[in-house]
Amino acid sequence: MSDNQSKDKKEILEHIHSIFQAFLRQDRQALTETHAQNWIGFLGPSTRIEKGLDKYMANAEKSLQNFKGVGYEILENEIQIYGDIAIVYYVARYDYEDISGLAHSLPLRSIDIYRRDKAGWIQAGSHISVIPTTGEWGEGDKK
Repeated sequence: MSDNQSKDKKEILEHIHSIFQAFLRQDRQALTETHAQNWIGFLGPSTRIEKGLDKYMANAEKSLQNFKGVGYEILENEIQIYGDIAIVYYVARYDYEDISGLAHSLPLRSIDIYRRDKAGWIQAGSHISVIPTTGEWGEGDKK
């Protein structure tokens, strides 16, 4: 791997950390700045393709109103870079308190699409979902 690719991977991973940190701070402006205006993808409850930053932020707003983030950890990641496009796979744990103050953790998996713009790497698309922990799809994930 070239030094440039190592630098790019580090910048992209730092960007992902900044998104999690923005959720923890409930910083709506930072969330807006970390996603492309023409962002596209799937969010946890999506049943259709979500298009545009407004759709992303509407979903983020629901999360910010219902969950108070208290911590997170990126457990595993893989970043593949193809010129000015990067595909990022990661598994994370997001810790939060619900509106009644009870503590919870969400196991998450995501595929993010990043593109390099003049200002640097930005998230242009994503498919993030909660990892099932029981049932047909969750059994293989238990260790």
